[in-house]
Amino acid sequence: MSDNSQKSPERVAAGLRGTLHNDNVSQQAKDNASERLQEMGANFENKTDTSGKADTGDAHQNHVIGGFKATLNNDKTSDKAKAHAREMLDNVDSESVSRDVEGEQD
Repeated sequence: MSDNSQKSPERVAAGLRGTLHNDNVSQQAKDNASERLQEMGANFENKTDTSGKADTGDAHQNHVIGGFKATLNNDKTSDKAKAHAREMLDNVDSESVSRDVEGEQD
């Protein structure tokens, strides 16, 4: 068997969980993956994905802001759409400033 001392236990557990949910994997492989997960301990069985999905609210907000910025830089976008994008970005800026100020008052 390979040397697992250098591997991240979280990533190994994620791969094993992926094996359990993959329809193209044999039952024997699923049984082996399940057994290895149990050997690793219950703390790895229900871990969330470490790819950043836990911060989906912030990530989504960043994608929305990026979309509005792209709208402003797109020559094929109408003036009306650009005005809306500017308005939305101004709202985001004012909300983040007010959150920063509220945080300082606490």
